[in-house]
Amino acid sequence: MVIREIFSAYINGASLQSIAELLTERKIPYSERTDVWDKARIARIIGNAKYLGDGEYDPIIEEEQYEEAAAVRTARQRNTFEKNLEGIDLLRNRVRCAECGAPMRRRVSNRHRIRESWECTNADCGQRIRISDTHLLEKVTILMNRIIANSHLLIPRPKKRRELSAEAQQINREIDAELERDNPSDALVIAKTIEMAEQLYAESDTHLQIAASIARKRVRMMTPQEEFSPAYFSDIVAYLTLGSGGQVILHTKTDVEIGGDENECNQDTEKDHIGH
Repeated sequence: MVIREIFSAYINGASLQSIAELLTERKIPYSERTDVWDKARIARIIGNAKYLGDGEYDPIIEEEQYEEAAAVRTARQRNTFEKNLEGIDLLRNRVRCAECGAPMRRRVSNRHRIRESWECTNADCGQRIRISDTHLLEKVTILMNRIIANSHLLIPRPKKRRELSAEAQQINREIDAELERDNPSDALVIAKTIEMAEQLYAESDTHLQIAASIARKRVRMMTPQEEFSPAYFSDIVAYLTLGSGGQVILHTKTDVEIGGDENECNQDTEKDHIGH
């Protein structure tokens, strides 16, 4: 009954993830040891021809249902491939090295199990991270969903109060010099005061706080996504850094970092110099 339900749900448009979550919620046993389901387990069932019967066991599903599920899987894989291309094209100029901050260049090689990699363009760094396009976009989507569920993460930390910059001090001296004159120019003092206000605003994080307020309103209108959303990414993220272990950190347009040790994976990291 469960196998038939899985095939029926998949054919009718349910995602692997949503099917897994539903079965887990209903505490349907996957095996004698666990009742936790995931996408990979559902995918293995969808692709298992033994459910058609093999002489020893009676068929559980009809051949037409199996073939329909196979057609849906092929169509979804093609659609995923196309979406991956769109997503990677968007990331292509927005990936930086976590080690040195230099841009990273995507490479593809058929000689490795993981074909895709990102290589630091800084010859003195040489960081190379092997991570599949699908896995990278999945990680970005997880972090994006974290932001969507917690819009307060977009609020930048207040900057520490610091001394006036050289530019601000110079404007201040010009105002003081004008005021010490016998007949100071009100127009000049007002103009310099406005210039000082503009300088102090530029040196503060007020513009980031305003940007964060706007971004939070926009995020509250978003919903968590199962797949990478180019539109959401463009609205929120300035760039991302890719580091050792495949760690992904999103750097938002509000100057906040989202990510950390919890999203490291078992992807390959190669620390060497480019060309060696």
